[in-house]
Amino acid sequence: MHSADIALRLSIVLAVAGFIALVTGIYEIDRREKSSSETVSANIREIDQRVQMLSEQLRILSDQSSKQLSASERQARALGDQIQSLDARLKEIEGKSSIGRPEPAPSRR
Repeated sequence: MHSADIALRLSIVLAVAGFIALVTGIYEIDRREKSSSETVSANIREIDQRVQMLSEQLRILSDQSSKQLSASERQARALGDQIQSLDARLKEIEGKSSIGRPEPAPSRR
């Protein structure tokens, strides 16, 4: 589960970084009021491409995080089953050993 948390945090960091890049791009467009309409259109297309790229990266990270979480949950269930099996086996062994062993007599003083 630790790796799933890390992946989720990384995806959040990347989303924030993408948002900052988007805001920076918009700020640059506003700052260049002297730019021609072609330049503005090119900047908007570039920002749109960045947003699409970051969306795709976020989707991929989210998928990876989900897969890691599922794998961790399966692993935890498997370990739980192993613990139950070992616990049952231990009780079985303890039961067999107590049958073959007489109880100690109380000591006299």
